[in-house]
Amino acid sequence: MARQDADDAVDEEEGGASRPGFPVDLFRLRRAIVRGRWWLLAAGAIGAALGYLIAKFVVEHTYQATASLQYSGLPGEPQHVVQRDQPGLVAAAHSEEVMYALRDRMGEGLETLNLNALRAQVVIESDSDTGLISFTSWGDSPERAAAIANTATELFLAFHEERRRNELTEELAGVEERAAVTRTELATARQTYDAFRRANGISDLTAEQEAAIEQAASLRSQADLGHAEVQSLEARVAQLRQELESTPRTETHSSGASDEQRRLRQLRQLLAEARGQGLGDSHPRVQALERQVAALERTAGDTPGTSHTGSNPVYSQIATTLQSAETELEGARQRVATLEQLAVQAQQRTARFSEIEGQAANLLAQVNIKQEHLTTLNEERATIQDLQRDLQTGFRVVAEARPPDTALPSKKKYAVAAGIPLAFLVIMVGALLFRELRGLKVQTAREVAFWGNGPVIGTTTWPRDPRALLDLIADLDDFAPDARGTMLVVGSTEGDRELAAEIARQLNQDWTASTQVEVPVIAALPASTRRSSPPAGRGYYDDDGDEVLSGEIYEGPTEVAIPTGSELALLDMPTEVEQPGELPDPADRLICTAWAQRPEGQALRRAARLADRVLVVVSSGGIGATELATIRTRLGVDDSIGYVLTGVSDEVARLPDRCGEVETFWSSRTRA
Repeated sequence: MARQDADDAVDEEEGGASRPGFPVDLFRLRRAIVRGRWWLLAAGAIGAALGYLIAKFVVEHTYQATASLQYSGLPGEPQHVVQRDQPGLVAAAHSEEVMYALRDRMGEGLETLNLNALRAQVVIESDSDTGLISFTSWGDSPERAAAIANTATELFLAFHEERRRNELTEELAGVEERAAVTRTELATARQTYDAFRRANGISDLTAEQEAAIEQAASLRSQADLGHAEVQSLEARVAQLRQELESTPRTETHSSGASDEQRRLRQLRQLLAEARGQGLGDSHPRVQALERQVAALERTAGDTPGTSHTGSNPVYSQIATTLQSAETELEGARQRVATLEQLAVQAQQRTARFSEIEGQAANLLAQVNIKQEHLTTLNEERATIQDLQRDLQTGFRVVAEARPPDTALPSKKKYAVAAGIPLAFLVIMVGALLFRELRGLKVQTAREVAFWGNGPVIGTTTWPRDPRALLDLIADLDDFAPDARGTMLVVGSTEGDRELAAEIARQLNQDWTASTQVEVPVIAALPASTRRSSPPAGRGYYDDDGDEVLSGEIYEGPTEVAIPTGSELALLDMPTEVEQPGELPDPADRLICTAWAQRPEGQALRRAARLADRVLVVVSSGGIGATELATIRTRLGVDDSIGYVLTGVSDEVARLPDRCGEVETFWSSRTRA
């Protein structure tokens, strides 16, 4: 309930004038740090030693190693094809097959890593211009870092060797299949030719006839092969023209272009070439290229960077290849025309032979064509078998990774070495501040003014210093003598009730009729005006047993009227003194009333509302901040509340003893 009231009291002040004082006096924070400076030094020293040991012996070193490869392409491949294919081939280094094989091969340290972490463990950089490919890896030891880089390189080469072997196997199977078909066709052609000769009774043609027939058959077969070559060259020229049209004359070179973007452009170009060759969307190669393009389009993004525009080397290479192909096509066409002309002439020479001999020539030509085709296929098969025996992938090792001599500079070590002592210092500062602020007890005038939301009119070491009360009463002489009306003096807690009563007695005694404020002379009062002695056993006592806070202290901050018959009256005084005038009207002086009951309840609120001002006595360290924040709720008034801070230490006594609008408190008078 007290916490809720404190929160409500603080919330009521939001949006209004700022509160006086501070929630926590900076003096207390500084005092806590100064008092615990040796603890801070010890914590810093322990943290520094521990941080050094951990950074030196616990934090692992990181080593970096790099292995290098170079891709020069397959034998006979043009340079622009090599540059185009390199990014796609390098991307296989981060494939699942290679990464998981690396994890299985290296074992400890990598078995718990996922695919993305494995890819981050091996960084691959590729330069299409030079063909260089670097594999960079890290490890907790020099040998470990070099082993990871070399293993990744070996697995990458093994992956491409297996890929190339599979390609050659598929190509060899296709050649053998075509050779088997051609072999069957050749046997059929021979059987037809032999059957024709037997059916027509031709056992052996003359040398001239055979020569003419063989020449005509040879020319016809060469012409047919020439036609096939022309068709092949025409298809190649058409493909090169389409590729040339889709290739820009100029190229913008960007220093920030990513490998994914370059690979995306290459795949798009490959897709366009495949479609230009007449491959439909259902063809496996077209579908594979479309999937790769779609995957890269989802992942690749625009990477800003500096760029410059220049001639496209790929365009120039394609244009040169196209020109050579067109020249070769024109020559092939001329050869075909010549062969056809010669074949016609040879056919005319054999026309003189009988119709049977002409049919024999045609059948023999078919046999020769099939035989030449079979020979070509056998040569291709032999070439593929040679490539399988001497497998080439286009990659070669330039430099193997070697264990590095030194570890990489580690920011983690510096962070640990500096972070641990800093953490120890922060924890120790927190402990010191917690010890200082434990319980949120207010101790200084600025804290009382903030949480009480009112001015602190005075601060004193009393009752710790019994005689300090006189100084407190004297310090109030700048405003108190001019104050009028009634003032209710209330203790903030039950323990402050007697202190409030004593302060009220001293204020009344100092500013009643027996204390003539601003009287120019010392006057003797009649004996009838003397106060009666207070009851025994009340008040505070000093170390000698003398009662000093009984309410009978006649020393004041201003001139004091001495009662007639007192010891001071027997001193050598002037014989002619002025008698004091009549006592001032109660309305023209300050009347203090102490609250003698518990500092709460409806009766207290009624008394506070009837008084012109309320003075709350607060003991330093005797009340919590949240409890003090509810004082307005307990009193039932919102203004004309002031505070007196008692029992402060000598250190706090050297701080400002007042805080807030002190003059406003004394000049306010809520009741007419």
